[in-house]
Amino acid sequence: MGGLNTKSKDRPIKLHYDVNVNEETGECSQSYYDGELIQKIKGLWFAGKTFVTRFYQWRLEKA
Repeated sequence: MGGLNTKSKDRPIKLHYDVNVNEETGECSQSYYDGELIQKIKGLWFAGKTFVTRFYQWRLEKA
């Protein structure tokens, strides 16, 4: 990864973000404060390729 003094833009492996989409409605989630789209970590990015590491979305519901 380059060590402690390496800038984050120069590191070879980075987090891959994707827009959070509601599976039931197909709508993109937006922030309550400024209306920006909420992005979630979906995997890793390396050498121009994306590797998805988070396949499932978990939801807690009251029983």
